[in-house]
Amino acid sequence: MIVALILLCLALAVLASPVVLIALLHPALMCVDGGSRKPAHIAAAVVAWVADHITAHTVWSLAVGGLKPGEWTVSDSLERLSVDMSNPNVLYFRALAQYINRVSPTHKHIKAVL
Repeated sequence: MIVALILLCLALAVLASPVVLIALLHPALMCVDGGSRKPAHIAAAVVAWVADHITAHTVWSLAVGGLKPGEWTVSDSLERLSVDMSNPNVLYFRALAQYINRVSPTHKHIKAVL
């Protein structure tokens, strides 16, 4: 029973992490890229960082065919995928990277698409 409960919690964490990441994208980037030290932005950055790692190593990894060595987050893999012209989905990855840059206060979070 306890093992089933733990597996259910893990499954919910994996499924919820992309939603959490999207919801916290702007406040987290305000802290990471914008230098904001408001407690709400710091808390959002910490939670988003955890959600980003969970997403990158589960859902995102399955969607993009796996992460390469040195890629820990969705942004890390977008640095590579958004300029990989041999990938048939390069326009999708480029659009996603550009969206993240538009949300970032510096507009330079993913440097490959500047």
